[in-house]
Amino acid sequence: MSALAKYAPPALTLLPLKYQGKTRDTFEAKWPEANDKRRPPLLIVATNRISTHNIVHKSEIPKKGEVLTALTIFWLIDVLERAGVAHHLITYGKKIYDYVPKPDLDLKEVPLHRRAIVVKQLDITLVEFILRQYLCGSLWDKYYSKGEDPYEVQIPPGLPLMTNFSGVAKFAGPVFTPTEKSETDPPLPSGATARKYPKAVVLSRGVFNLGQQHLRAKGIEGIDTKFEFGLDEDGQVVLADEVLTPDSSRFARLADIKQGQNPPWLDKQIARDKAEAIWKERGGEREGLEFSPLIISNLTHAYVDLFEMIVGKKLSQFQLERLDN
Repeated sequence: MSALAKYAPPALTLLPLKYQGKTRDTFEAKWPEANDKRRPPLLIVATNRISTHNIVHKSEIPKKGEVLTALTIFWLIDVLERAGVAHHLITYGKKIYDYVPKPDLDLKEVPLHRRAIVVKQLDITLVEFILRQYLCGSLWDKYYSKGEDPYEVQIPPGLPLMTNFSGVAKFAGPVFTPTEKSETDPPLPSGATARKYPKAVVLSRGVFNLGQQHLRAKGIEGIDTKFEFGLDEDGQVVLADEVLTPDSSRFARLADIKQGQNPPWLDKQIARDKAEAIWKERGGEREGLEFSPLIISNLTHAYVDLFEMIVGKKLSQFQLERLDN
């Protein structure tokens, strides 16, 4: 598995490393019952690595892994499970240690149970199910403003930046712009993808709607997001990966959204914008960056502040009540 360790050495040593993504490390865990015949569960560790534009940067963002883990647990358990959404989460908090060999219990800086969850091993669908409530981001920058339509969604011409698709008669809701799940995430045709994966598309819209209801009650708008799905051993379509986090989604305060301009972002878009500005200053070559202490501090505060706005609790309080017991 050494070829997978391209960003940093895995924190765990006794579990096989199954996959190392840009920001998370996935290990094959063990069922507590030695004779369990199901597929082995997986342990997903959220790191503090940060990536933008498919590039992993040299700097790490303190607390980031903790926020991604805690927020995913909140959405899956407190919001989506209550609505009957099938997901991949098996357990979290200190219960994960039933699935991890005892010599591997501790990480140096943060207890493992604050950055990791145990999930079902699924047959992952190699599609990122992206829903966009507003016309912005790469849809605007790379395609719409240049007259391109790789998703084949046929957005009407002449719409301004930050148009809410709920107000566009053709859509009356979020636009589906799927991409291939790969290193470069190329666009896929929306209609053909929806016909191939109808259950996942319906689920993604339902999950996004549930998330929006909660967010809007907090004065926040989900601008866009991505979901991933897989099939479990019974062939059921199951929600996987992280859910409605500042890495997988864009968020803004409802009061800050105005047509024609980007709002102040509450998520990883802050890092994307900083990276683009630095690359431009350096002549345009894209490479992993060492961010300044100020940028790192601002990103940490952005991640933690967003968590606390969404959940209504301090991160430390949520961890103490839900993860440390």
